[in-house]
Amino acid sequence: MTAESNQILGGDFKVDSLSIAFGGLKAVNQFSLHLKPMELQGLIGPNGAGKTTCFNLITGVYLPDSGSMVLNGKSLVGLNPHQIAEAGIARTFQNIRLFADLTVLENVMVSYHMRVEYGYWDVFLRTPKYYRIEKQFRESASELLKVMGLENRKEDKAKSLSYGDQRRLEIARALATQPKVLLLDEPAAGLNTQEKAALMGTIADIRNKFKTTILLIEHDMKLVMGICEKITVLDHGEIIAVGTPREIQDNPKVIEAYLGVG
Repeated sequence: MTAESNQILGGDFKVDSLSIAFGGLKAVNQFSLHLKPMELQGLIGPNGAGKTTCFNLITGVYLPDSGSMVLNGKSLVGLNPHQIAEAGIARTFQNIRLFADLTVLENVMVSYHMRVEYGYWDVFLRTPKYYRIEKQFRESASELLKVMGLENRKEDKAKSLSYGDQRRLEIARALATQPKVLLLDEPAAGLNTQEKAALMGTIADIRNKFKTTILLIEHDMKLVMGICEKITVLDHGEIIAVGTPREIQDNPKVIEAYLGVG
């Protein structure tokens, strides 16, 4: 149950024609996406384009009005968020959501408890099984923190970390769920230039080390163009372009969406 011994296998994830409307307003219309195993894709678009709504649909926060989502052959439509997490999709959030008063290590261990293998009586009686599994959780969490460069802060409160370290901790916590697909919602938000450069390397390392598939929402174009193999562009809830970073940079529809000119 370690970061090395329990390597995550990237998922094959297909989204087809997802749509949702709020009060008659079509927030997302016919959104489709195919993430191949271990692929690193980007999802970009102007503010209000519907990117986070897509993440909320994928993770079960919203129920789509129509469309399908299939992970490794299993349909996810209609499942609630914890069932989708158990199926193999994890996410981070645009606004960091950590347990501020728990330690860095405890924040990661929380995610391992999603797949806990002991029962109520094991906890109540503090059985050998309970202690054995908790020891495994602690060791696995420590290994993840080492990967993310946070091992020396594991006993510190999460709220004492710098903004950049909190971002890395949130990613570590998501990885602890052993996802097949990892969704990163603006992981570079609030980071300085040096932290963003380090994050690019971290995301690439995560994909290669844990063999996971990654979908990234990000406004920092240098980061997106630097690490993503394929990019989907949304505008007003609809896909306006799909392609390689070079193709997206030169696409007139994308330029118009961002700059407002033809």
